[in-house]
Order: sequence, then C-alpha cells, then structure tokens
Amino acid sequence: MKDVDENMDKDNGYTIVRSSSPVLASASNKLSTWVSMKMDMGWSPLGAPVLHFDGDKYNIIQAMIK
Repeated sequence: MKDVDENMDKDNGYTIVRSSSPVLASASNKLSTWVSMKMDMGWSPLGAPVLHFDGDKYNIIQAMIK
C-alpha cells in the first residue's frame, strides 16, 4: 500500500485523496499537502476528512469535487 493514493473519476469531477502512515501527524501532514495541491488545480474538499486506524496505520481520506 502506498503512503499517499489518489483515485479519480474525471468524468464526474470527483476524486478521493488518501494518506496512510503509522504516525497520525505524518498522515495528516501528507494529506494536507495533497489536498492543497488539488485545491490549486481547482478541486474543492467535499465534507470532512475521514480517519480510520486499522491497527497498523492511520488512514485519512478526503473526498474532493471539481
């Protein structure tokens, strides 16, 4: 699993940006960077980020729309 992942549905203007790390602060910082980059490209956050801890890593997911 990659530390930062992005799934995109360009036809519908919807994307999900995900960050994973064993350290919450690191996952949060990575996600913040990716979300900021997406916002510079015209994307907007859709709702609040979702946090999940799977026992090994913190996973933070942010949906975005264009």
